[in-house]
Amino acid sequence: MSFKREGDDPSQLNILKKRRVADLLSNFIPEDEAALMKNGRYTCLVCSYRPVFDTLDMLALHRQGKRHLEGLKWFYGKKARFQNEVEKRRHQDYIQAEEHREENANPAPLLTETRKITHHALLKSTPYNSCHKTSSGWLQDKSGNWIKDENVEFDSDEDQPAPLPP
Repeated sequence: MSFKREGDDPSQLNILKKRRVADLLSNFIPEDEAALMKNGRYTCLVCSYRPVFDTLDMLALHRQGKRHLEGLKWFYGKKARFQNEVEKRRHQDYIQAEEHREENANPAPLLTETRKITHHALLKSTPYNSCHKTSSGWLQDKSGNWIKDENVEFDSDEDQPAPLPP
């Protein structure tokens, strides 16, 4: 299957390259194991010393050799390690994206309410609530005494509110 070129016709060169690619595919040689060079020769991408072959038959013969088979183990081992590393990094990026999304997302309402109740239960004093019922209609002055709010209507039997618990 040796193809000899006559002249420098670029279209002829392209035809020969296409024919060689077809030959390469017909012999079931994976694309990542061999490459077609610019000059029309083949090179083995598995072997570290990158041997160059004139014909596809020579490449096929090389692929059965001991050095190539050893290189094949190394080549696919390296490829598997690389793929494993890529998957690890994708997974780490996914985990970071999920953590970032969880930080920005609103937590569940029940969880929020539970945290709020727990927080208030652990406080040493009751937090101030302007809507408290021991102060409806009563205002506290600067000295801490309770005075009646002028804008609120009172029942006649209502006394001063009890002080807030400490």
